[in-house]
Amino acid sequence: MLLYRLLAGAALLAYSPVALLRSLLGRRRLGDLRGRLGLAPYPALDGGIWVHAVSVGEVGVAASLLSALARKAPGLRLGLSVTTAAGRELAARVLSADVALFAFPFDLAGPVRRALDEVRPGLVLLTETELWPLFLERAAARGIPVALVNGRISERSYPRYRLLRRWFAPAFQTVSLYVMQTGEDARRVESLGVAASKIRIKGNVKYDLPAAPPFRDAERLAETAAGRAVLVAASTAEGEEHAVVTAWKRLSPRPLLAVAPRRPERFDEVARKIETAGLRLTRSTEAGPRGGEAEVYLLDTIGELPSLYHHANLAFVGGSLVAGGGHNPIEAWAAGVPVVVGPHPENFRAITEKGEELDILTRVADVDELAEVLSSELADPARLLSRGAAARRFVAANRGAADATADEVLALLPRAPARSGAAG
Repeated sequence: MLLYRLLAGAALLAYSPVALLRSLLGRRRLGDLRGRLGLAPYPALDGGIWVHAVSVGEVGVAASLLSALARKAPGLRLGLSVTTAAGRELAARVLSADVALFAFPFDLAGPVRRALDEVRPGLVLLTETELWPLFLERAAARGIPVALVNGRISERSYPRYRLLRRWFAPAFQTVSLYVMQTGEDARRVESLGVAASKIRIKGNVKYDLPAAPPFRDAERLAETAAGRAVLVAASTAEGEEHAVVTAWKRLSPRPLLAVAPRRPERFDEVARKIETAGLRLTRSTEAGPRGGEAEVYLLDTIGELPSLYHHANLAFVGGSLVAGGGHNPIEAWAAGVPVVVGPHPENFRAITEKGEELDILTRVADVDELAEVLSSELADPARLLSRGAAARRFVAANRGAADATADEVLALLPRAPARSGAAG
């Protein structure tokens, strides 16, 4: 652990100038640095449950789980920590006022000690694959149980975990419970040395997403579409907007293209690129062309994508035309919208395969195939509606993971209450 602490400190020092430069250039926001360094006050949960979510995707999972925990354990103090600025913005909007919101500490001795001293949780829940060795060691030393919830080990990350298995083994052993999404995720974590008795399979909490609120800009979106179909390009990564626009230009008739970049730091950059390409653009946060004049609608807010999906006919879900691992198609399906993805949805492999099996998702290899699929699917509105209804039914049938996960983790609380003031 001493070696890990030295390496973690060195990594933070080395990355700090890079992170600062990227922030100054508008490439990525820094988030709550004071909180992550343990310099901001932490809320006192006094034996309650601390849930951690990295960014926007995990915040949705955490919100569903926190809602289930609040129903099943009324009066228990609940808190959510986040890593990114975008995640914190979304959490501030969707969480109940009763849930404390704060920054997750860097995995360094000082910040971790201060966080555990002040939060005093009775249980910590880490979402998906967030396993930090020093944090886990210090929580275990204080008798605080930690569970991994909605756990997954992606096809891309699994070889790295196997390579570093000996390094991560002590951290894996300190986790009290692994609540995994699928049987494959469970098999992978067991192959890394986790006892089968610690593993549960409860499905994907992302199916338990709450109903999306009405879209704030719905009236202007409808006026801008002016009767055209709406194609949403969701969670796009750098390079994908150009690819989607290239495919969109080949469509006849052309739908209104609604672009929702994954990272808010790229909103202005994407707007510039679209306008430089000679396309008429309107942004959700600014007045712009409407009444059919605009060709592209840019969603430049965080947390409104689920609401926008309810006005879409078809969606391309990004991070998949580039080697980014893909993003979650479930929000589109919940709104009754079929999905198209690129050749790289590795982070959602099981979901993607199920979508293909049910004919509610289509995978394409490149821009040429994307244009062909978009054209054929938009040409048959009745079939889109039928497939969208099937997608909505599929999501409804797979709900329940949040409640099942809450039941599993609440059983950990009586066995190991938090001990405040333990050595860190």
